[in-house]
Amino acid sequence: MKKVSFLISVTAILISANAQDSSVIANDTYAAKTKNHSYNGDVTLDKSFIWSIGLEPSIPVGHFHDYSGFGFGASLQGEIKPGKNVGITINAGYIAYSGKTVDSFKYSSFKYWPVMGGLKIYMGKAYLHGQAGAGFGTNELGTSFWYGAGLGINFTKRIDAELRYAGWKQSEVTSGSGNSGGIYGGGGGGGYGGHYSTIGLRLAVNF
Repeated sequence: MKKVSFLISVTAILISANAQDSSVIANDTYAAKTKNHSYNGDVTLDKSFIWSIGLEPSIPVGHFHDYSGFGFGASLQGEIKPGKNVGITINAGYIAYSGKTVDSFKYSSFKYWPVMGGLKIYMGKAYLHGQAGAGFGTNELGTSFWYGAGLGINFTKRIDAELRYAGWKQSEVTSGSGNSGGIYGGGGGGGYGGHYSTIGLRLAVNF
């Protein structure tokens, strides 16, 4: 039910933003320039600096899926465009993955603050985006090297969506006995670590 409500909310946001954008285009001089070629590659390429706010639902895959469920976060991204088809990005965000109960142990949420730099290659309205940087974790998760790649598309000059993969090497974390506020949410030993992977979506509004 929560996921259905989330999808309805995102859809409402996209419809509202798209209606607002259409109104602006119809009333400014940009409309005259693009009337006959309908975003033929110039969706956001007419600006030398773009910044955006994004919502980021995400699903753990592989080894990480054993310990965690659905994740949700948000990020702020800046992009400098040295050329029409190239962008250099810096992205800072926060994301939390809900912990699962495994063999009677309840894992706490996996919370990270990733900060990554990246490179975008535009192909008309679509783009490829590679990123790398650091993820700062809470609950003894430590700091790890993060990397990722995505495929995105600009639906309008304001709205874009990027489907992307992210991965990182999580250091070994052990829950000591009597650690009521630790990783498992209760006393008892155990530990985890390894390579973590996720598939996510960034739904962004560009400015």
